[in-house]
Amino acid sequence: MPEAERESRIGAALAVYRDSRLLSVVVLGIASGLPAPLLAVNVSIWLRDAGLGRAAVAAFGAVAAPYAVNFLWAPVFDRVPPPFGAARLGQRRGWLLLLLLALAAAILALAVQDPLNGLSRMAAAAVATAIVSASLDVVVDAYRIEVLDAPRMGAGSAAAILGWHLGGTVLGGAGGLLLAARFGWPAAYAALAAALCVPLLALFAMREPTVPPRRRSAAHGWRARLAEAVVEPLRLLAARPLWGEILAFIVLFKLGDAMLGRMSGVFYREMGFDYATIAEVSKIYGIGATLAGGLAGGALLRAIGLGRGLFLAGVLMAATNLLFAGLAADPGRPWFVAAVVGDGLTSGFGVVAFVAFLSRLCDSGHAATQYALLASIGNLARILMAGSAGWMVDRLDGDWGRFFGSTALLAVPGLMILAHMLRSSRIGDGVFSRTNRTTS
Repeated sequence: MPEAERESRIGAALAVYRDSRLLSVVVLGIASGLPAPLLAVNVSIWLRDAGLGRAAVAAFGAVAAPYAVNFLWAPVFDRVPPPFGAARLGQRRGWLLLLLLALAAAILALAVQDPLNGLSRMAAAAVATAIVSASLDVVVDAYRIEVLDAPRMGAGSAAAILGWHLGGTVLGGAGGLLLAARFGWPAAYAALAAALCVPLLALFAMREPTVPPRRRSAAHGWRARLAEAVVEPLRLLAARPLWGEILAFIVLFKLGDAMLGRMSGVFYREMGFDYATIAEVSKIYGIGATLAGGLAGGALLRAIGLGRGLFLAGVLMAATNLLFAGLAADPGRPWFVAAVVGDGLTSGFGVVAFVAFLSRLCDSGHAATQYALLASIGNLARILMAGSAGWMVDRLDGDWGRFFGSTALLAVPGLMILAHMLRSSRIGDGVFSRTNRTTS
């Protein structure tokens, strides 16, 4: 390929990030990610520093359960108009306005709790925060899917992941810890609740997605409304060609990465790395590589298409798992950095491609329900199956090299299914093509 043509194609791929809609996706991603550390790592440190035992701190983590089941109430955000006059902003922006206000109020309620003298009240505030945050995730995903056209889905996925890490890892996570060290936990949580004013104000400058009119049932009553809100989105998904293969791919793609991730901390410690080294390499280098891989992946998907991009991401993720086998054989810092950075780059690319794939499966007008369900299927399946990772290491007599080789092989079934779908002319209809699918 001539140099000028190559540079032109690279420039065209990167130009996708000039779209102002992607800035909206980043801002909403920040709001979506910010509560995550407040309900996980940060609140665990707060509780432990307050004098609670390890068992109580671990049990408190159950407050995050709403994230796993938000698909149950996702149809509300597709079908019910936003109340309190927010509907004037539109279906998506109206709900975003209300949920951002509710999230700020819930985090403030969490900020004023005393873990020693009111743990049950603190748990209730945390559950309320998780419910609102999980609901916000649903609407943010629906907004992203509906406001972007098909060729920008990859870049949109990268923008969403970048925003989530800026909000969760940087602002809520590191920022929350720094604020707590200086001003205490209540002030830190209150300040982060106030930070939601930025996406709240930015919301008024965002455009409302344009979706085609929804097909309404001729029947009346609660059965018709239930069918309209729940059954119809599922029917549209199940009506897709090769639906069984699509479901199998959603379950199997990234399974090897999930198995690796479940045991990575244990592996690092058994290789002799201390906490400081693990934090430096896995958090700083690893997160940086993940963000870089995601942004590069978004541009690459624009250049080569979603189907080939997904396949390439799967192959690369499997290949970089083998870097951990190298680390098992030579547990030094160079292999550690190479494995974590390589895994971060390919995982970032893989997540962007996978999120774009799920997004392209969704129909305009039903995006909240469909995306929440598809994401939950994939997440739940990987969580359950990755639970066998420790058993696998034990069965291999602690041979980490063979374990990581096995995780690489776990990518093969998903890649075979993807290759079958790519060869089939039936899968098209906006999934791997460059057009959007909409409801009639």
